[in-house]
Amino acid sequence: MNSKYHSTLKKLLLESPTNRDLYLTKRKVRIENIIQNLNLNKEPIPTIHIVGTKGKGSTAAIISSILKESNYNTGLFTSPHLITATERIRINLNPITKKDFCISFSKTWKEIKSKQTKLFGGTSFFEAIMILALWYFKNKKTNIQIMEAGIGGENDSTNYINSMLTIITNISLDHQKILGGTIKKISENKSGAIKESIPVILAPQTKTALNIIQNKAKQANSSLNYVPHLIKITSRKTTSNHQSFTARTKTNKYKIKTTLLGKHQIENISLSILAAEILKNKNYTISKKNIENGIAKATWNGRLQIIKKYKNKYFIDGAHNLHSTNQLIQSLKEIQKNNFILIYGSSSGHLYKKSIKALAAISSKIYFVKSRHPKAIPISNFIKNIETTKTSFYQYPDVKSALKQLDNQNENILITGSLAIVGEALEYLNNITPELYPYL
Repeated sequence: MNSKYHSTLKKLLLESPTNRDLYLTKRKVRIENIIQNLNLNKEPIPTIHIVGTKGKGSTAAIISSILKESNYNTGLFTSPHLITATERIRINLNPITKKDFCISFSKTWKEIKSKQTKLFGGTSFFEAIMILALWYFKNKKTNIQIMEAGIGGENDSTNYINSMLTIITNISLDHQKILGGTIKKISENKSGAIKESIPVILAPQTKTALNIIQNKAKQANSSLNYVPHLIKITSRKTTSNHQSFTARTKTNKYKIKTTLLGKHQIENISLSILAAEILKNKNYTISKKNIENGIAKATWNGRLQIIKKYKNKYFIDGAHNLHSTNQLIQSLKEIQKNNFILIYGSSSGHLYKKSIKALAAISSKIYFVKSRHPKAIPISNFIKNIETTKTSFYQYPDVKSALKQLDNQNENILITGSLAIVGEALEYLNNITPELYPYL
């Protein structure tokens, strides 16, 4: 057990604003002040900023893989983590070591906890670990960094880092209490990531979202690169191990083979291809082969991940709203799997009733579980809200106990509902000791 790492992580996880109103209203000046005092604004690292509802992590991982293949030392900041907090901070897709995590903490914590920071409302765990990531990337001399937004766009901590490229993935209903209850309100928030004269790459969107983002890009004098207008996909084939297709842009034709399954990953790959082409136009040395190989080598755990173990086949995906649940179901049907035992749990902020109904249609049994996450929804809520269904359902206190019950059953087991559920499933299936936070 690394006691220094765990005590460091505890301080970070317990970090919360000293004044909520000031934390929200003074976020820009606070972050800029911390960045300046840590000398992170001198020769700033070129930054790709990724916002959206779904697909941010996958897109970030694919771009990072392309850049790694092109021999760029690439920083990657994502959230949440599945198993350990070190997953959030990576260089060339390798998570930060616990030693470097502690060093980065020691170099930044004084500034994060300074009197000046406190006067601006204090920081949060997300903001503090983002500062750690920025220091680490600078210290390790990265050539480029990819920053994934936490929630929203306009008011997210990552939005106060100057970027050279903004990517907006698919927008759907999620975190409505924070971002608003409609696609219009959520799109307005996420479009706040668009900056003056900085190019934008946009995934396929609803008409409402597209109109809002088009208007915002026009106001900001930012070029808008809309995937459906710039990439044509043909010759798609899919198996339970990979999918392949041809992607044509205005300048190139790419032969794509990837282990990232599902039609929604085509969107994320398309965003990544356009990002690589824009970087090429900015004099980055990225070849067609780098792009194809980077995509072929890209992985991202917990996104339609398939594991064979204990005589079962496990299908693991972090779908946590109705849009991503429907995408998951479509992807499963493509690989001809439509009869599962479902293990399901969710976290507050996500609507689950319609997702459960949709998943029940492809499930013979449902095992409701609760993750260790502080915002995990009690199992009793699922039982109270489940609509009448022919599918039988059971309650288990946690993911591990449900999985142990299903060992050696020769079943297809679908695990979904939240990334916290996914992380705990991967712990069990890969015999990983959990990183516990009993103080939360």
